[in-house]
Amino acid sequence: MADTISAPRRRKQADRSAQTQEKVVQAAIMLLQTKGYAATTIQAIARTAGVSLGAMQHHFPTKAQVMAAVLRHYGLKRAKLYRQSLSKKTKASDRIDSMLDATWLLISQGAEFMATVEIELARRSDLELAAATQPVLARIDQFMTRWLYGDLSEEPNARYVQMRLLTSAFLRGLAIEVARGIPLHELESVFNIWRVFAKQEFLKIRTHRDAELSRNISGRLN
Repeated sequence: MADTISAPRRRKQADRSAQTQEKVVQAAIMLLQTKGYAATTIQAIARTAGVSLGAMQHHFPTKAQVMAAVLRHYGLKRAKLYRQSLSKKTKASDRIDSMLDATWLLISQGAEFMATVEIELARRSDLELAAATQPVLARIDQFMTRWLYGDLSEEPNARYVQMRLLTSAFLRGLAIEVARGIPLHELESVFNIWRVFAKQEFLKIRTHRDAELSRNISGRLN
C-alpha cells in the first residue's frame, strides 16, 4: 500500500522538478538573448523564472550548470528540428535544402541560438563555465556532425568537417549581426547567397561519399 501511495507522489515531485528546470532554462535563454552573459546572474535567472533562489540552486548549484542545461536544451531542439525537416526526404538535394531551411529557422525564430553564442564567447574567460560546458558541446558537435553526414558509424571525411566548421563560423557571424540590430530580411538575403554555395559543396561531398561506398561494395562483392 505504501508503494502505491508513494508512486504518484514521486511522479508529482518529478513533474514539479522538471517544470522548475524548464522555467530556469527558459529564463536564462531570455536573459542571455536580451541582456548578455554578464547580466545573466543566478539571482536574475531565479527572479525571471519566478522561482526561489534556493529552489533553483537545488537543481543547478552554479550559473555554469545552468548554462550547460541551456546548451543541452538547444542541442535537443536543434536535433528535433533537423529530424522533422529531413523526415521522408530521400534525395540528397532535398535533404540539404531542408537542413538549410531548418538552420535559418534556428537563427531567425529562436532565442536559443543567440544564447548559445553568448555562452560560447564567455567560455574564453570563465574556466568554470568552460569545464561545465565542454562535455555538452563535444557531445552535440560529435552527434550533429555524424548524424547530418548520414552515418553515425563512420568518421566524416575531412572536407565535410571543414564545411561544418565553416558553416558554424558563418552562422555565429550572423548571430553577431542580429545582436548588432541588422534587420532579419537583410540577413536572410545574405544567408540565401551562402546557401547556394553551401548546397553545392555539401552535394559534392555527398556524391563523393556515395561513389566511395559504391566502390567499396563492388570491391567486397568481387
